[in-house]
Amino acid sequence: MSWLRHWKVILALIALFLLGAATGTAITLKVVKRFIETRTNPERMSQSMLTEYQRRLRLTPEQAERIRPILQRTGREMWDLRTEMSGRTFQVIRLAQDEIANELSPEQREEFARVNQEMRERYRQPGPKGPFPKGPPPKGPGPFNSPPAPKGEPKSLKEGEK
Repeated sequence: MSWLRHWKVILALIALFLLGAATGTAITLKVVKRFIETRTNPERMSQSMLTEYQRRLRLTPEQAERIRPILQRTGREMWDLRTEMSGRTFQVIRLAQDEIANELSPEQREEFARVNQEMRERYRQPGPKGPFPKGPPPKGPGPFNSPPAPKGEPKSLKEGEK
């Protein structure tokens, strides 16, 4: 029972470990959030690509001004593709669920509905705020009752904005 004599040291080491774990978690979440935001925001993606090109290719200001609209257009096209694919993905999943339900008995359909509800709830578990917030599922179409993907381009991604 000699460890009982050193309880303050043991407690301090445990506290130090927990503080390190909390700090590491906070830093990791911040880095991951920034990474995701950069990768999923067309405007930021375009700007970060232009910055990288300027740095590595040593673009002249004239070249940068000619390249900027190309990257902005590409960002808008990627946004449109994501929107289109998101809507199509939900249609495919909904169709598959309908086909599966048609193959089940009435009792199985009830359980199938419960399983799908549990999956929706698990998918939308509350979690840390970030680029993909979770919470109670909103009303709307889709297998997870999520709203349809945004239509059009983001408001801040207009031609010529800096």
